[in-house]
Amino acid sequence: MMPFNLHFCVIYVLCSVCLLALVQLPVVCQDSSHTSSVAPHPGESPGNGDFIEFDYDPDVVIDNYSLLVRYLCSRPCAVLVDVVASSELRTGVVIYKRRWRNEKLLNTRRSRTVLLKFPSIIAYREDFFIRHSIDIHGVMLRAWIVHIQGYNESSGIAQSYHQAVAKAFQVLNAILPIQRPLKNHRKCLRWDVEQTWQFTKNKIPQCPRESDTVDMLRFPHASTGERFGVIRKFDCFINKNFESTRIQRVCDPRFTFSVWIYLLNWCTSRICAIVHHVDNNNLFKTPLLLLTDKGEIVIQVHLESGQDSAFKSFTGLSLRTWYRLDMSLDGRKVMLSVISWKTMKETVENKHSYVFGENILYNDTSGYFVIGGGRYFQSIQGFFGPVKYYRLKAKLENSVVNPLFPPSILQELDHKYQNCESIKEIIPVFLKIYESNRFVTDKSTCESYISYLNNKFGRRPVCDQPWSWEMQIKHLTLFSLLQTMELDLFFGSSDMDVTLQFGRQVFEMVSESLSSHGGLGFVRSMIPYLQISSCCGYHRASYFLAVIHEAGLGVPVDSLQGYVYSLIGAQGDERLSLLHLGYVHMQGIDGYPRDYDLSYSYYVNLAKQTCVDRWKVEETEQCTTEHIHLTDELALKSQTNEKHDIYYYLNYQAQRGDVEAQRTLARMLFWGQQGVSKNIEAAAKWYAQSALQMKDAQAMYDFSLVLFKGHGVKKNISLALQMMKQAASKGLVKAINGLGWYYSTYKADMKTAVKYFEKAAQNGSRDAIYNLGILHLNGQYPGKPTKNESAAFQHFYKASLLGHVDAIVETSQYYCTGNLDNFTRNPETAVLMLKNVCGQNGYLGYVIRRALNAYLKGTWEEALLNYLLAAEAGIEVAQTNVAHMCEENPDLGRHHFSTYDCEWRYYNHSTFNYLGSSYGFLKMGDYYYYGHNNQSQDIEMSILMYANAALTDSSQGIFNLAAIIEEGHEIPEIIFNKLGINKADQLERTAVLENLYRRCKVQAAEELLSPCSLALFSVQVKVAWKKIMNHPVQASLAYITGTIIVTAFLTSLVHCISNKRTTSDTIQEQGDITRNVQENENTDEELHVSSTDTPAENHRNSGLDLIRCRINQLTEAVPNLLYSQHVGEWTFTVLGVCICLMHIIFMMHFL
Repeated sequence: MMPFNLHFCVIYVLCSVCLLALVQLPVVCQDSSHTSSVAPHPGESPGNGDFIEFDYDPDVVIDNYSLLVRYLCSRPCAVLVDVVASSELRTGVVIYKRRWRNEKLLNTRRSRTVLLKFPSIIAYREDFFIRHSIDIHGVMLRAWIVHIQGYNESSGIAQSYHQAVAKAFQVLNAILPIQRPLKNHRKCLRWDVEQTWQFTKNKIPQCPRESDTVDMLRFPHASTGERFGVIRKFDCFINKNFESTRIQRVCDPRFTFSVWIYLLNWCTSRICAIVHHVDNNNLFKTPLLLLTDKGEIVIQVHLESGQDSAFKSFTGLSLRTWYRLDMSLDGRKVMLSVISWKTMKETVENKHSYVFGENILYNDTSGYFVIGGGRYFQSIQGFFGPVKYYRLKAKLENSVVNPLFPPSILQELDHKYQNCESIKEIIPVFLKIYESNRFVTDKSTCESYISYLNNKFGRRPVCDQPWSWEMQIKHLTLFSLLQTMELDLFFGSSDMDVTLQFGRQVFEMVSESLSSHGGLGFVRSMIPYLQISSCCGYHRASYFLAVIHEAGLGVPVDSLQGYVYSLIGAQGDERLSLLHLGYVHMQGIDGYPRDYDLSYSYYVNLAKQTCVDRWKVEETEQCTTEHIHLTDELALKSQTNEKHDIYYYLNYQAQRGDVEAQRTLARMLFWGQQGVSKNIEAAAKWYAQSALQMKDAQAMYDFSLVLFKGHGVKKNISLALQMMKQAASKGLVKAINGLGWYYSTYKADMKTAVKYFEKAAQNGSRDAIYNLGILHLNGQYPGKPTKNESAAFQHFYKASLLGHVDAIVETSQYYCTGNLDNFTRNPETAVLMLKNVCGQNGYLGYVIRRALNAYLKGTWEEALLNYLLAAEAGIEVAQTNVAHMCEENPDLGRHHFSTYDCEWRYYNHSTFNYLGSSYGFLKMGDYYYYGHNNQSQDIEMSILMYANAALTDSSQGIFNLAAIIEEGHEIPEIIFNKLGINKADQLERTAVLENLYRRCKVQAAEELLSPCSLALFSVQVKVAWKKIMNHPVQASLAYITGTIIVTAFLTSLVHCISNKRTTSDTIQEQGDITRNVQENENTDEELHVSSTDTPAENHRNSGLDLIRCRINQLTEAVPNLLYSQHVGEWTFTVLGVCICLMHIIFMMHFL
C-alpha cells in the first residue's frame, strides 16, 4: 500500500499529462509575459490559433519608433495597437492608437510595421516650442485582435479590448524630462529670441508658497457699529494635499479663528457680528461669532442635518479693553478662549467649550466671510485688531500665534480713549457746578425781599472741589477753556449733548483762528484744543489732527498720531476720515497697507451716507462738489455771488420770464453752486414760478420734488402729484419714473408703479432701471414674488453705467462679494466705483467750496487749509490746487510744511487717482525729467508721466512724449499699445513721431499755428526727403534740380552785382565829362584866347559836344542792359521751374 502523499502525486501527474494532450500548442513559442490567449465568448467556436506579438519592441519611450507587429487571424478580424500613459494628474490616457483589418488572408502569419508617435511633451525635453514637459509614471504598449463578427467599432477601445481573442503588451520605461532628447523642430528662431531663450531655459519654475494659515486682517479696522465690514473670500488650495484634506473635512471640520477686538460701546441691537460666514445662497453657514448687547459671545454652526445650532458663553467682556477671541472647532467640539490684556504685559484668560450633538458642515470656499457687520448684521462699536485664520487646524490656545500688532498704534488708541474718558467726566460735572453757583438776574421778574437778604447777608454756597490737584494740572487746558468760554449755551441738554456741543464750539474756535491771516503759524498751539474737541466726540477735530500729523502742517510728521486720529475719526463716522482711510488703503501710501477689502469697508459706509445726504440739502454744510482747478481761468471767471454782475443778470432775466435763467438760478440757490449762498426758500420760489407760470416740464418736475420733500416749502402731496402728472404728460421721462415712485411709495400699488417704471426705463431713465432692480431684489415685482438677485444685479449694473449713485453702491457690493453665478469677484473695481460716488458727498463739496471762496477773496491760508483737508482725503482737484498754491507761493509751503515737499507730494498724489489730472501728470513728468529739489533725473518715470498725460488727451503730454523720442530715448511697448500705435509703426521712429504729432495737432486745434503743427511739418519734410533719397530716379532729379537752382541763383546774383557796377560806372563817367566840359568853358573865359569864333558860337559848340558824348554812351550801354535783362529773365524762369518741380516731388510724398 502506497503512502498517501505518493498516491496524490501520481494522480496529479496523470491529470496534467491529459490536460496537455488536449491543448493545441502554437507553432512558435510565445512569451507568456507579453502574449495571452483569451477564452472564446459563449456561442462562438474557439479561435483556431489567433495570436499577436511584438518584434523589436522598445524598452523606453522613443518617438517615431518602427514597431513590428506579428499576428495570425483564424477569422476576419481587426488588429488594434495603442499606447496608454499615466501621470500625476491623470491615469489611463490613450496617447496613440492604430487599427487595421484582416479579412482575406486567414490562418496565415502576417507582420506589419507601425510607426509609434508619442506626444512631444512626454518624448522630448523642454525648449522654446515645448514649454512644459510632463513627468509620466507608466507607459504601456498594447496590441490585440478582435473578430469582426460581433465587433462594433463605435463601442470604443476599452470595450474592444475586453472582446479580444488575443492580446500582447509591453511596459515601456519613461525617461525623466531632463534626460529626454531635444526635438528637431526644423524651425529657426530670430537671434534675439534665441538668446533670450538660452538665458532662461534652465530656470526651474517655482510654485507659489501656500499655507493654510491666513492673516485676514493685519492693520486695525475702525468699526462704527453699522452694517459695514471687511469682506474676505477664500479659494481652493493649489496644493493638492491641502485641498484633499480640506475636502475630506467638510463634514469633520478643524479650523481656528483668532480675533482681537476693542469695544467702546455695547451693541445697539440685540446682537452684532464679530465674524460671520455667508454662503453662495446668502444663508448663514459655519461659523458665526457674535456678540450680544450684554457682552456675551455666541457661536453658531450649521449642522449636517441642515439645522443651525449655537451656544452662548458668559465671558463678561468690558469696555475699552483689548480682547483676543480664539475660537477652535475640532470635529463636533468647539473651544473658545478669551484673553484680555489689562496692560501690554499682563493677560487674563477665560476658556469655554461645547460639544454639538451631530456633525458640522463647513466649506470655507462657499460664499464669503465678513469681519464685522454686513448686509444682515450690525458690527461692534470699536476696533478690530489682527485677525488670523487657520484653515485646516484646530489650534490650542497656547499654540495660536496672533500677537497684538502693530502694538504702538493699538497701545496709543487705548491711551487716547482712557484719557478721553476723564475729559468726558469733567465737562458735565463742571457745568453742573457752574450752573448751581451762578447768580441769575431777570429784569422781567420781581425778586422777593427774603431772597434779596439771603443773597446779601446769608451764607455763601461752598463748592466742594471734586478734582484733585494732579487732575487739574493734567487737564489744565480743559479747565482754562471751561473758565473762558460762554457756557450758558450748554444748559438744558443731556450730558452727552453737552459734551458734544462743547467739543463743537472748541473746534469752531480753532477753525476760525487757523483760517485767519497768519493763523497757520499757530497750528502747534492749537493741537491741545483739537484733542479736547476730539475727546468730546466731535470728530472733525480728529480728522484735523490726522491731517496735521500726516502732512506735517506746522509740526514734524508723526505717522503714529496720524494713524490713531484717522482711526478715531473713522470710528466716529466722520465723513472725511472715512474717505481718507478708504483712499490710503486703496493706494497703499503713507505707511498704510494696500488692502482693497479694507478700503471698501470705509468707502461703502461713506457712499451710503452720500446717498442719504442728497435728500438733506437743507443742511447748511452741504454743497455740490465742483471740481474747479485754480489753473482754469475760464472756470474761475464763471464764479459769482449775490453781488456779482452774473447773478444780477440771471436774476433780471429770470424776472423777465426766461425759463433757462429761472432754472439756473433755482439750481444755484438750491445747491449753493458757483459761489452763490444756499437759499432753499428762494430756490423753491423760482421752481414754483417756472412750473406754475411758464408751464415748463422740467420745472414742474423739480417743483414736484420740492413739494414731496418739503424743501423750502410746506409739503403738499396733492399739488406735487398734479405737477408730476403734468410734467409726465409733456413726455418728461423723469416725471414718468416719478409717478412710478409715487405709486410704489405712497399707494403701495406695485403693478401700476412697474408700468411707469418700465415705460421710463425703455426711454433710458436710470432711476427707473434702478427702481426695477430694487423690486427684483426685495421680491416685490408683480408676478414674481421671490427674490431674484441676478435680475436685480442686471438692472443695478445697467443703471450704474448711466451714473446712478445708488445703483453704483449696489453694484459694488456684488463686485466685492462675488456672490453671483458666473460673476468674478473684483474688489478693486468695487473700490474705484465707490470712490467716484464718495467724491460727490455734499460735506466734502462744502469744504472745497470754502477753499475756493477763500482763494477768490485772496485769503490763501484759509484756502490752503481747506484744500489740504480734501487733498488728504484723495480728491484730485484739491491735491492739484494745494500743489499749485505751493508752487505759486513758495513761502506758503516752506513756512507751513515741516517735512514734505508740498509740490512734489500733492502733484504726485494727484497722479495716483484712477482719472488723474493731465496737469498733475505733466508737472510730475517735468519734475522727473529736469530733477526737482536735488532729486536726480529719472527719464523712465518722466516717460510714464507724459504717457499718462497723453492718455488724457493732453496735447502737451503728447508733444513732450514725442520730444523725448526725438532725443533718442526708448519708449516701452506697453505705452505704445495703450496709445493705440500699431506694431508696424512702432518699428520706425519717424512713423511714431508722425502719429504722435498728428494727434497733438488735433488736440491743439484751437491754435492756428501750434508747436505740434510745426513739429509735424518738420517730421513730414524729413520723411519725404528720406523717401526721395531712397528712390534712384527721384534722387537724381532732386540732385539735378538742386544744382540748377543753385546755379541759377548764383547767376542771378552775379548779374545783379554786375548791373549795379555798370550803372555806377556810367554815372561816374557822365560826371567826369560834365566836369571836363565845365572846366574847358571856364578856362576859355579866363584866358580870353584870340579866336575867330564869337562867344555865342563857342558856347553852342561846347553844348553839341556834350550831347554827342551822351548819345555815344547810351548807344554803348543799351546792348549791355538788354543782355542783362534777358539773362535775368531766363535765370528767374529756370529758378521758378526748378522750385515748382521740387515742390511737386515733395507733395507726391506728403499726399
